[in-house]
Amino acid sequence: MFKECRCGKCNKLLARVGEFSRIQIKCPRCGTLNHMKTESLAEVPTSPNESLGE
Repeated sequence: MFKECRCGKCNKLLARVGEFSRIQIKCPRCGTLNHMKTESLAEVPTSPNESLGE
């Protein structure tokens, strides 16, 4: 699933991105340098054998 990254000043759509930790992108419309990062990583469920170290 992709998340839309929009300019914080003029709300122009800058990109649609998948998984990322940090991104920095300059808005071509207003010139604002936007810094974005993931809010949190989703937990990946593990199988019972992995949690026991087997």
